Formats: sequence, C-alpha cells, structure tokens
Amino acid sequence: MSLSQPQETRTPSAKNLWYLGRRMSSTTPSSSGFLSTPRSQRWLMWISGAVLAIGVAVFLGVILTRGSSKPASVNLATIASKPPKTKPVTSNSKVKPSADALKAAHTFLETAVVRKNLAAAYPIVGPDLKGGVSLATWRKGNIPVTFYPAANAKLAELKVKSSHKTELRLQTVLFPRKGSGVKPLVFDLYVDRIGGKWLVNSFIAEYGIHVKAAVGNQ
Repeated sequence: MSLSQPQETRTPSAKNLWYLGRRMSSTTPSSSGFLSTPRSQRWLMWISGAVLAIGVAVFLGVILTRGSSKPASVNLATIASKPPKTKPVTSNSKVKPSADALKAAHTFLETAVVRKNLAAAYPIVGPDLKGGVSLATWRKGNIPVTFYPAANAKLAELKVKSSHKTELRLQTVLFPRKGSGVKPLVFDLYVDRIGGKWLVNSFIAEYGIHVKAAVGNQ
C-alpha cells in the first residue's frame, strides 16, 4: 500500500507576508503625502479661512445682538409729556367747561409745572401723564411733567380749545420768572374725566408758536 504525499501547507511564509505588506503600504496614500502637494495645501488654506470667517461672523452677531444689560439713565423732568394714549373718544356733544376741570388745570400749573407742593399735584394727574410714578418718587420732583419756572402760574389764562363731557382741551401761555433764562411758551393741556374725577392727562409745550415777552413778569 502506497503512502500519500503530505499536502503542501498553504500558510504564507514570513517572507510572503513582508512582501504583501510592502505592496499594500505603497498603494495607500498617507496624510503627509496628501498635504505635500501645492493643490492640497491651497485647499486646506481656503477651508481654514472659511471656518475662521464663519467663527468671526457668529461671534460678532452674538455681541451686537446682546445689547446692554444696564438701562440708560433718564431724567424724567426734562421729558415733555406726550399726547395721552387712552384719551376718551370726543364724539360726545360739546358742553360748557367744567369748573372742576378748570380748577384741576390751575392747580396743576401751580404745583407740578413749577415743582411746588408736588403732593397736591399727584391726585389730579391722569395715568397717561403720571406714567406709573409712585408718590414717593413724585415728591422728589423726578416726574414726567415738563418743568417751567412760570411767573404767572396762578394767574395764567386758560383758553378753551374744545370741551366735552369727558374731555377738556386747554391752551395757556406761561411767562418765565425774571432771570430764569427761558422764553415764554405756549402749552396745551388735556384734562380728562376718569373714574368720576377730572385729571390732567397731557401737558405739551408748543415750541413752534412765538410769544412776545410780557412786561413786568418777575
């Protein structure tokens, strides 16, 4: 009986493995080889520049849209009052000016405008002009009412421009005290009936109207 020859082993020798590894490494591109070409370096430079530009744009956008967390300081005494936002509709019929409305307007001129006895002015001022200012702050004079050193605050003539059941629009001319350095000014007043009471709800200076100085004002 003949013995068969032993099968040839198919396990690669160490020499074959070394040769195969050399061929694979020679066909695989390396990162250093990729970056060694001028074209690859230019692509890398453009991509880096684009990423940098996007980063700068995002940073500036966050900074510019953030705003300031500290509110600006505002001196309410220098701000002229604006037309009332909740002014009643004036479709009701015209009526004779209310004595209480005229009294509220005179009291307003003698107190809030000249910054005297401010506590007496607080209850006769409407919400649009008062602006939510507390009584404690109001007494200190930091109020949203235009200050004017009027010499004729008590005797100022009130011209009726329109009169309705819930609204009285007035106009007056105030003359400054001597030495105050300001000019005579025309002012418009809105006095509204709110909650059964007449309240001064707007006080606006008409700077465009020229007024001649009165003789004898002190």
